[in-house]
Amino acid sequence: MAVLDVPAYPQMVKISPWEDMFLGALEGLPALIVDRENLKVRAKRRGRENDLADFYAKFMAGERDFLALPSESRRGFDAFLARAAEDAAYGPDFLKTQISGPLTFGQMVLMEDEKNALVDDPELLEATTLALGGKAAWEARRIRALGRTPIVFIDEPGLASFGSAFSSLTADTVISAMNSAASVVREDGPCLIGCHICGNTDWSMMMDSGIDIVNFDAFEIMEQFSLYPKQLKAFLEKGGLVAWGLVPSQGFNLELTPQRLAGRLLDGWKHLEGQGLDRGLLAERALVTTACGLGMLPPYLALAATSMMTKVADELKSAPVK
Repeated sequence: MAVLDVPAYPQMVKISPWEDMFLGALEGLPALIVDRENLKVRAKRRGRENDLADFYAKFMAGERDFLALPSESRRGFDAFLARAAEDAAYGPDFLKTQISGPLTFGQMVLMEDEKNALVDDPELLEATTLALGGKAAWEARRIRALGRTPIVFIDEPGLASFGSAFSSLTADTVISAMNSAASVVREDGPCLIGCHICGNTDWSMMMDSGIDIVNFDAFEIMEQFSLYPKQLKAFLEKGGLVAWGLVPSQGFNLELTPQRLAGRLLDGWKHLEGQGLDRGLLAERALVTTACGLGMLPPYLALAATSMMTKVADELKSAPVK
């Protein structure tokens, strides 16, 4: 298994709604109408030319500070960076941050006439993708300034609807948006780019994109993910990592044991071995995470779930390769 201790930036949504991944991403994004009182966001259908021109003028000049997280949205981020600055052993090599993915963001924002969503407007989707990539680049710069390599997750829970009647997205649109946002972050310096999707999706599409880490809920959808052995093999062989979300976020309880959770992954790997994957490669390119965020758990369970990740990883590292 990949031996990485990677602290993650906590978003303190119970302190302020503006710590939320969606609301916290609004600063600097073009052609949006934000109703702060009602926490409502709409996208301009008309009269957006000046907004887009101003955005592209700054963005193409290499400016990123106009996309910075505002102070009301980064209490968790600032505390995270302060801890890392004070303690060299805190994430000695990597620190993880995240942004709302452009496709999920675009699904959440309706046009001002409320007939369509931003994601269905190619011009706005392109600008939003670059803007969110720029926001992630700003976060990554702060991490690099501390001497760590950033791991940036582009979170796309909305892709769980991909391929259903509720989504008009094509695989080409998804891959293009993921790679476009990722390329903005990579322009600045070394980083790893991951994508987290809470539910099931077309995993071949994610592994065919240019991201480095695929993160999914291995506790719930191990079987569905295992339907893509050829794509998984190619992804791992080209250097990709799989972050197996073994520790459940919903329904986590103190009766779960690291042995049970590790056993679930080992069973999944055994099945994949039968599909032609090498067990050593699976282990070498594996990370262990929670299935999703822990913000809905009470603090004592969130701490227990975090501790469980380390215990599961230790259990897996002691398991025989064959």
